[in-house]
Order: sequence, then C-alpha cells, then structure tokens
Amino acid sequence: MPARIPLISPESELNAEQRRVLDALLGRRGGRIPGPYRFTLHCPEITELMHPLGELLRLNSAFPLRLSELAIITTARGLDSEYIYNSHSAHALKGGIQQSAVEAMARGERPVFAQADEQAIYDYTKELVENHKISDETYARALKLFDVKGVVELSALIGYYSMVAATILAHAMPVPADAIRLAPRK
Repeated sequence: MPARIPLISPESELNAEQRRVLDALLGRRGGRIPGPYRFTLHCPEITELMHPLGELLRLNSAFPLRLSELAIITTARGLDSEYIYNSHSAHALKGGIQQSAVEAMARGERPVFAQADEQAIYDYTKELVENHKISDETYARALKLFDVKGVVELSALIGYYSMVAATILAHAMPVPADAIRLAPRK
C-alpha cells in the first residue's frame, strides 16, 4: 500500500517554514529524515516539537540501549507497527536483546528474557500499550528496578513511540519488501 499522503524528502517542494525545519532536522540527523517526520513535516510545528522529545527519550535516556530499544519494539509490537519494529529491532539486538526474544515478539509470542530488567520493561510496556493500564505488581517491580524517574521516563518513551506509531500507521508508511512481518498477536 502506498503512503496516503506525500512522503517529504529533501527534494520536496516546501514552503519556507517546512524548509527551515527540514534543514535543521537534516543537520541533526546526519542528512536523513526519520520515518515519522516524512509525514509530520507537512505540519512543521509538530516536527519541531516532536524531534527534540524523541532525541531526549532515545539518545539521552537513563536506560541503556538494550532496555530503551526493548521498550520501543514492544510498543511497536503492541501497536502492530511493522515499520517501527523493523527500524528498531536491529538496535535492540545491538544493545544486547537476544535474537530469540525479538523473533518471539514478531511471531506474537511471549519472549523469554535473560535478565529481570528486560522482563520488567517488556511487561510494563506490553500492559500499558495493550491493556491501557499496568497491574500493581508490574508497576511495583518496575518502580523497584528503575525508581520514580525511570518509570516516568519509560512511560514517556512508550507514549512517544505510540505517537510515532499513530503517525506511521495513519498515513500508511510503506515497509520494505524484505521487512520482518508481524504475525497476529495471540
């Protein structure tokens, strides 16, 4: 399915505000436009606010890459966003999440994690995204492991990637032909 609205590229015909925001984005992202911004640049004010929050939550996280990327792919899996899942599963693997866990999630199965903090991130994220609430037990476990600041940051990371997923899904961001396909959740 093609995108529902035009994907913005550096070559797109843009107004002055879009060009200003795009140029700043390209300067901060090594000359590339991450997926959601290819849509949000139609409303450059949104991109200008959204991008710094994403950078803060992903690149300046209190969590190690292993855990922040696990939260991102768990959010993507819960919202059936193949684009985000594919964009971030390699980062999760690089960060140290086991291949078997990434593959189980793609199949819609509950993964087995090597570490308790990974299980806590997965449960917290999955419950919030899929149940729209977190059990007292899961919340207490995350709070014990990550403290108040950690659970606030984790919730914000999940919320940010939920917004990214909504953007990607609503406007039908194409995924590459060789992308991992997410099986229906069980």
